[in-house]
Amino acid sequence: MQALAQRRSIRRWDEKPILLQDVSNLLWAACGITKAAKGKAKSKRTAPSACNAQEIRVYVLLTEGVYKYDENAHTLVQVHGEDKRGHLGTQKMMKIAPMGLVYVADLSRMTGPYLRSDEAKRLSAWVDTGFVSQNVYLYCTAAGIGSVALLLINRDELGMALRLQEHEKIVMTQAVGYLQENVD
Repeated sequence: MQALAQRRSIRRWDEKPILLQDVSNLLWAACGITKAAKGKAKSKRTAPSACNAQEIRVYVLLTEGVYKYDENAHTLVQVHGEDKRGHLGTQKMMKIAPMGLVYVADLSRMTGPYLRSDEAKRLSAWVDTGFVSQNVYLYCTAAGIGSVALLLINRDELGMALRLQEHEKIVMTQAVGYLQENVD
């Protein structure tokens, strides 16, 4: 209840890097595995998804490079070693966030009977991304970390920076950083 009451969009951060334990906790909150796959049944995640498609992939932008979150192994897989945080959003202040999250919908995973049309896939991916982003907001609030979700993104440039394939679409990003003193 406290995290819900205190959740805010924060656009100013301390410059210090996010601790690995906080990165780990934050990513698990976003879409970590809560129940392992068994037989033909898919795993369950912290965030729901339409037809359990689990199409949302989280990319992490750090000074050290770009990483993709592998929720099954609960690890980061490096995409490349270039700092691409400058592509996080079009607002100048977003380019200096200590960490950026990029939510990418892998449309090839959306094969359920209710996800046959492109519109159904797109709408479902938007909603599913909202669940993931809200989990991040709530974790950040509880941990004293600032965050803001962003839709003003140059998706073409960021997609190239992430080396996405045609069936992978950027839905939104989220800037993350420790709170500055005196930020309300």
